[in-house]
Amino acid sequence: RNKSISAAGHDSIVSLQSTSKPITEDTNEQVATYNMDKMNMDKSDILKLISTSLNKYTSKKAPLNIHKLDSVTRIVLTKRDIQSDFTIRVVNPLTGKVLESSKDSLISSNFLVCSQYLALDFDKQKSLQLVLLNPLANIFKRMGVLLFGSFLLSLFCLYGLWFLFRTLSREKKLMVVKNDFFGHTAHELKRPVSHLHMALEALSSPAVEANKVKKERYLAISKEATKDIMEKITMILTLSMAEEGVFKLNFSEFDLIELIVILKEKFTAVAEKSVVIDFQCTEDKLIVKADRDHLRQTLANLIDNAIKYSNDSVEISISVKKGKKDLVLCVKDNGIGIAADRIGSVFEKYTRLNTVAGSPAGFGIGLNYVKAVIEKHAGHIEVISEIAKGSEFRIYLPA
Repeated sequence: RNKSISAAGHDSIVSLQSTSKPITEDTNEQVATYNMDKMNMDKSDILKLISTSLNKYTSKKAPLNIHKLDSVTRIVLTKRDIQSDFTIRVVNPLTGKVLESSKDSLISSNFLVCSQYLALDFDKQKSLQLVLLNPLANIFKRMGVLLFGSFLLSLFCLYGLWFLFRTLSREKKLMVVKNDFFGHTAHELKRPVSHLHMALEALSSPAVEANKVKKERYLAISKEATKDIMEKITMILTLSMAEEGVFKLNFSEFDLIELIVILKEKFTAVAEKSVVIDFQCTEDKLIVKADRDHLRQTLANLIDNAIKYSNDSVEISISVKKGKKDLVLCVKDNGIGIAADRIGSVFEKYTRLNTVAGSPAGFGIGLNYVKAVIEKHAGHIEVISEIAKGSEFRIYLPA
């Protein structure tokens, strides 16, 4: 075989030399490389041939016992600190069929390390192969502490990134809320301040000084504007004190019905819309012990919201029912209503019921203030609402 290959190579060289063109240096290098590759292939084939011959001869003198070979392999692997399970098997390399195995039950694994085939005959019908079963188990066992520590560190880093992202998102949201709050605060305070400035300018006019009716009218506007400013400032301070835990009430006894009647007349007279307020109560006089100013402002906020978030024709129903354990005060309107997904957040600070363009301006703290005052009175408030059908706020106070 070697002679035929050499002869073929010799003939190729002769044929190249017999061509009309002279042989270049590149051609000589290609021929030399080809000869070296052939020599390496010949050496490899010779070694494989010798190995196969030795295996064949040894198998005849001492038949292969893969179970004994399994024991020897175990000793060798143990010396090399390899604890993985293994099997030795005789395989047909052409078909991949396992002819014999040192272990009757082969452990299934998704990760196997197989050695190269070691030929046992010249026909290459039988080959010996070593298969390591599931070596990852030992890898994980040896590196368990390191892998577990890396896993915990990865979780900690992911948590840190999530916490940083959440913090930045909250800071961004708070920045937007703060800017909106200051904008709405300036807008809300601008209206009573402008009314007060207008009234004071009118009072300084000599023509008004001589007209007692106009003078009293402008004085009333000034008082109302000043009172409006004080109420808004009080709401802001109250919420600030409630967050710090220093909010206190000044309890006194007063007639709740009289208070509601005053609020009814006030909002009916000054409202820019057509407002009808229906007040229902079975009692002629109802004395309660509470903070009059904060409770009045609470009811005023609910009525004011009912007017703001309603159409041109506003119908408000106020009712008071006194039970054995609590006093129930309801304020119901025919306004635009509150969406079901917003009901749970209407009492949160800086939350506005309607933020679309052209909607009524506000602080976004009115209902949060209402909830803080009612809870400070040891009561609670709940809301029932439906889009386009109005809202109903129910206040429960201790009787």
